[in-house]
Amino acid sequence: MSSRPDHTLAWMKFDEWISRALEKGATDLYLLPGHRVMCRVNRELQELDPTELDASQTRWVGVCMAEREIDYMQQGYISVVRPINDTHYAEVVFARSGGHVSVTVKFRGGKLPTLEECNVPQAVTRLLNAPNGLIIVAGPHASGKTTTLYVLAQWLNENRALHLCTVEKPRHYLLKPAKSLVQQREVGRDCVSGAAGIDAAMQQDADALVISEVEDFETLAAVLQSAETGHLVLVQLHADDPADAVARLLAAAPESMQGQVKRQLAGCLRGIVVQRLARFADGRTRKAVCDVLGEGARKLVEGGRLDAGAYLARVQDEIGKLESARKITGEEAARLLREVGA
Repeated sequence: MSSRPDHTLAWMKFDEWISRALEKGATDLYLLPGHRVMCRVNRELQELDPTELDASQTRWVGVCMAEREIDYMQQGYISVVRPINDTHYAEVVFARSGGHVSVTVKFRGGKLPTLEECNVPQAVTRLLNAPNGLIIVAGPHASGKTTTLYVLAQWLNENRALHLCTVEKPRHYLLKPAKSLVQQREVGRDCVSGAAGIDAAMQQDADALVISEVEDFETLAAVLQSAETGHLVLVQLHADDPADAVARLLAAAPESMQGQVKRQLAGCLRGIVVQRLARFADGRTRKAVCDVLGEGARKLVEGGRLDAGAYLARVQDEIGKLESARKITGEEAARLLREVGA
């Protein structure tokens, strides 16, 4: 007669698995009923532990961290923030699947790289030194744009004396105050929405805002109003190219407000950064290759075409530099050029 699995096993080994996953450089850890313990490293799934988990074990992790909430997931999932050390924390997401509880651990924080370490062109500092206006940080899924957004925020923190406020969903990094005063707000914990978080920052006389998501028209309206009234605002968007970034912002506005939003955007847009991730020849390193546009990007608001003067840095040039230095292969350079339509 087979013995029943120990329902506490996953919880007893939870901290060990988190430590091992971090040592491997993982971004995510997965505890799923009927599966071995897996993690994601460099976007690839890897086995972390051969233990095959059962539903009682994953549910017990939820009971220990979320107590009775685990049985009342009205949205189908709940998330719990768990500190790991001084620089890292974990967002632990519990979700229902097939009537059972699955667990995904998303690792947040760590040491932020510099602009140089990310391979973000120094030309972007011309945008960051603007006294006010809107800067868009964009890229497709898994392009590293979130890290770049925080790297730009950290540059402001280290190089300008500002009251810097973030509105994040969720928080990915902790910004330690340097030259600036820093306040980080997380939607769902510190404010009910992006618009509410921006309003709170305005009430506290913020100089600069960093917005991780423009989730609705109310947030967009607050972003544009802030950028128009003397504040420097950085926003992150999921977009493939500069024109797509502008189009997605405009699409957040109802048809009756399109004209006003176009006028506001044309008046306050300072620049756009659009990036991809280049896979280095060593098989481990990934760094940004970027288009950086200045105020010439405003032509896109009215559907115009960009001229060469709109660009402060071209992604094709960045790809060429990496290929010439043999940091990326010819195949990788060709892949990136196809993605950007060059």
